[in-house]
Amino acid sequence: MKKLLLLALTMLFSFSLLASDELEEKPTRHLQAVDVNSMQQAKEIFLDKTVEMSSKKELSLEEISQIHVITYTLEKSVAYFVENLSGQQQDLAKEIAAVVEDIHIASENNRPEQLNVHIEEYFHLVDRFIFCF
Repeated sequence: MKKLLLLALTMLFSFSLLASDELEEKPTRHLQAVDVNSMQQAKEIFLDKTVEMSSKKELSLEEISQIHVITYTLEKSVAYFVENLSGQQQDLAKEIAAVVEDIHIASENNRPEQLNVHIEEYFHLVDRFIFCF
C-alpha cells in the first residue's frame, strides 16, 4: 500500500511538473487538511509538523513525498497565525507562510535542491518565530 501511494504521488509530481509554469507556480491541493480553530491547536500543529519535517534528512523521494503531505497541515496552522497575530509576529507568520508554500511547491514537483534551500529558510524563520510562543 505504501509503495502504491508513493507511486501515485510520484506520478502526480511528474504530471504537475509537465503542466507547471515556473513563473506562476501554485501548489496543487491533493489533500484537504482539517481547519485550525484555536491558537492552541495552531501551536500544537506547528510544533508537531516542524519537528516531523526536521526529521527528514535524506530528501529521498519518500521523504520528499512525506514533506509534501506535512505542508498541508502546516499551511493551515501558519494561516491561523497570519489571521490571528498582529505586529511583528504577524509579519513573521506571513514570511513563514510564503516559505511553506515554496516548500509545498518544491516537494510537489520533486525538486530536492530547491526544497533543501526552502527548508533551511523555514528553520531560520522558525528559530525567530518560536520565541513568540
